[in-house]
Amino acid sequence: MSKTNEKLAKLEEQRARINAEIQRVRAREQQQIRKDETRRKVLIGAMLIGKAHTDSDLKARLVQELDEYLERPHDRALFGLPALR
Repeated sequence: MSKTNEKLAKLEEQRARINAEIQRVRAREQQQIRKDETRRKVLIGAMLIGKAHTDSDLKARLVQELDEYLERPHDRALFGLPALR
């Protein structure tokens, strides 16, 4: 193999390692974004559930919104909502 070919092979190898590292960093970033979004949902849900225990108007509004939003039988059952026809 000529020196030029050897150098090109080394550079290609470096590029492959760099591309793999870029993918790993991007994947970690996306994973953190998903974790943060899930955490926000949990915190918002916990706050609303807590407030609904003491505010009957809020509880009624939440139940109405959930009734309109939820479609899957398992999800509806979790909130004591009747199955959709």
